Amino acid sequence: MVGTQEAPGIMTLTLRDMFASIKEDGERDYEVKVSYVEIYNEVIHDLLVPNSKDTYLELRDDPIKGVAIAGVTETRVDDTKHVMNLLIQGNKRRTTEATNANQTSSRSHAVFQIMVSSKEKTKATNMEMLYGKLSLIDLAGSERGSVTENRGIRLMEGAKINRSLLSLANCINALGDKSKKGVFVPYRDSKLTRMLKDSLGGNCKTVMITTISPANSQYEETVNSLKYASRAKVDWVSYCRI
Repeated sequence: MVGTQEAPGIMTLTLRDMFASIKEDGERDYEVKVSYVEIYNEVIHDLLVPNSKDTYLELRDDPIKGVAIAGVTETRVDDTKHVMNLLIQGNKRRTTEATNANQTSSRSHAVFQIMVSSKEKTKATNMEMLYGKLSLIDLAGSERGSVTENRGIRLMEGAKINRSLLSLANCINALGDKSKKGVFVPYRDSKLTRMLKDSLGGNCKTVMITTISPANSQYEETVNSLKYASRAKVDWVSYCRI
């Protein structure tokens, strides 16, 4: 998602476009803050602090912000370079381990959130504030024990990853079920879906990007990934575009 200097990823391109649009708007003042966390074994860690593994953050329902992460570090940023430096620091603290399927396998979901607020430059007594939030999520891939041959802690990590991905799929199915009005959406089944509640429903726009491989050895993983993505595309078309 970050990419390289020669081939910038979606995070880099998104940030460039955002700051370019802010710079072009001369009628409003903007404030941009970012946070970066990982969900490891259903525990939320703050990736923007040095001792990230010692942070245990909880989710709270805020009447204004919706679902918020209590105590998370929100850093004010002014340009793409500043954000990319924070991303690089956070990625170094993210939990990765070697498995039979991947030498640097992500053992957690990473959630990078950009909060933007703006107001008119006029010094009016009653001033309208506009707020927006962009969430960029790097999901850990689902795992099959027969391929990774994980044992002990690695096996438990894989089970937690698969459980949260299943919870996300269940939320997508519930949101896309047009035959039932007011259907229950199980956001609270995992930390991931609860955190992304306002990124899945309401008036949000959501895009799912799936990584696949042309290698014969990855055939089953590729098919499963496409099935997962197509479920969102078909059943959730009013919310998700692929």
